[in-house]
Amino acid sequence: MRPPSVGLFTYSTLPRGSVVHAANLADALHDAGIDVTLYALDKEGRGFFRSLRARLALVAASDTLNSTAELVETRAAELADHLAKVAPAHDIYHAEDCLTANGVLRHRSRGHAIELVRTVHHVEAFTDPRLAACQRRSIREPIVCLAVSEATAHDVSRDFGVQARVVTNGVDFDRFARIDPSRLDTWSRRLRPEAGPAVLVIGGVEERKNTRRTLRAFARVRETVPGARLWILGGATVLDHGAYRADFDRELALLPAEVRAALTEIGVVADEDVPAIFRLARVLAFPSLHEGFGLAALEALAAGLPVVASRRPPLTEFLDDSCAVLVDPTSATDIAQGIVEALRGPSARIEAGRRRARAHSWSRVAAMHIEHYRALAREPGEPRSRSEAAVEVGHA
Repeated sequence: MRPPSVGLFTYSTLPRGSVVHAANLADALHDAGIDVTLYALDKEGRGFFRSLRARLALVAASDTLNSTAELVETRAAELADHLAKVAPAHDIYHAEDCLTANGVLRHRSRGHAIELVRTVHHVEAFTDPRLAACQRRSIREPIVCLAVSEATAHDVSRDFGVQARVVTNGVDFDRFARIDPSRLDTWSRRLRPEAGPAVLVIGGVEERKNTRRTLRAFARVRETVPGARLWILGGATVLDHGAYRADFDRELALLPAEVRAALTEIGVVADEDVPAIFRLARVLAFPSLHEGFGLAALEALAAGLPVVASRRPPLTEFLDDSCAVLVDPTSATDIAQGIVEALRGPSARIEAGRRRARAHSWSRVAAMHIEHYRALAREPGEPRSRSEAAVEVGHA
């Protein structure tokens, strides 16, 4: 049987969690001999955040609109219109988020026979009814639902009554082990790691990343490690975190001037620069309140960077006390103590972390996906219900 043709869909060209997952999965599928095209909605023609070995199709996206719900609806329509125009003939359409899933579903509603797979990275608690409906459709209407962790699969089952299959996440170990010296030098000059040990935070300022409590923890860390600094990397998202950001800024303004001066918001950087920043940091602080998987923690292990993470699923699905410092994410004191412990921790924990990262290759993740794709591959004209597909891939 020929390998299935796969259309993989992601909502952005910026390096957010599900976008990074889609890019790495696309390349791993390509390397495994799968005919795969990654479709990414591209605002302002800025291009994808890194080069791919897999085929890339950029979908023109309009400027940001008045609300997140309006943006999602408009971008879903733009994707559907693009598919109607190019008329791809994939065996499998695989959406990595609710926005692109709704775009593919809209295309399907126009009379196109489509097998849609949806990967859920985490379940959002939307208050906007349009966003809640978008998420509900994206999980209930695809023929197969995948989840990147047991915790996310549990949330999908609890909230939507859908049994998702776990496909986990992966890391490109060599990317973090072999760093471009010129990029390391460039970021060393910008960030000056010699000025004091840097605590790295990933994902920008948002509630589920627990950034405000991490800031409070950092202020306590400075009492024990006066030269410590806080670096915040990333932050690209289509969701509105303005209110949380305002609260963060108010808390920051109340801290002593020397603590405020120790904070650097790096923002979104080129993909090629991320390993250098990981190498220059001394600890990754990742006390998230809600994650689908927690890819940044796995990347930190590959980089040999000590990890402080939440002692709760899904992070405890691949982290334990042998390779990370696990803390109560609701306690700034516990987070602070964890950071200090990680700064002073044994090298054995770092080596255990590297071994753990090596076990999570993208080729392994691709193989899991291929198993599901092959089960769904069919000849045209053979319609199948979700329940029939579930039996074929072991959901029933």
